[in-house]
Amino acid sequence: MVLLFELRFYCLWMLWWCCLVKGSRGCQMQHVGRSNITTELQSDVLLPCNFKPTLLGSNKTADIAAVWRNITADNLVEISLQGEVGFWNNRGGRIKTFPKLSESGNFSILLRNVQQSDLGLYRCELHEGINCSIAYQEVQLGLAAVSEYQKAIIAGTSGGAVVLLLFTACVCYTASKRRHHMRQEGVQEGTRENPIYDSANYKMKDSQNTNEGHCDNPIYAEYSAMPDQHRQSSVR
Repeated sequence: MVLLFELRFYCLWMLWWCCLVKGSRGCQMQHVGRSNITTELQSDVLLPCNFKPTLLGSNKTADIAAVWRNITADNLVEISLQGEVGFWNNRGGRIKTFPKLSESGNFSILLRNVQQSDLGLYRCELHEGINCSIAYQEVQLGLAAVSEYQKAIIAGTSGGAVVLLLFTACVCYTASKRRHHMRQEGVQEGTRENPIYDSANYKMKDSQNTNEGHCDNPIYAEYSAMPDQHRQSSVR
């Protein structure tokens, strides 16, 4: 009787010890790393997540999976150890997974066409079962800083654009002034060559010719050619 009681006690103790060891290994939620990733908008970026084989265990059929979530948003995707993928939010199809690599502990994802709303802190959590969290990694995604070389290129391009704009404005202004000056010269020449002006000159010449015609009147010429005595008698 006593032997049976000790055997039962030993079995319960062993079961409790196994659960304790498993729980201490599997549910301590270890923080195993943090990465700072910078990228540019509208580009693709890889968010890394790698766990050591010791955290995965030797049982390749275990219910182990990595869950990606954005700390400021919600769950994104779950990748199991066997390569099964389930999405909560795939960001409009912009999240790409690599299920064939998960067996080795690589649960990285590729985020395509990065938007402003994608920036922030991400967490990749390794779970066993439903309520047991083994470990997690953090990835901080931010915008890449503009280098001094890029700043110089941007400044040079902006300065060149301003100079080109000013040069174009000067050329247009000079051409406009030249057309206006030529138009004024054309108006002045048209005034001097106006048919009305020519007609007035022609009328003045006709009046001069008329006056000269009075001098050439045949009657006056005949009267002038008469002798003095005939002119006097004619006057009488």
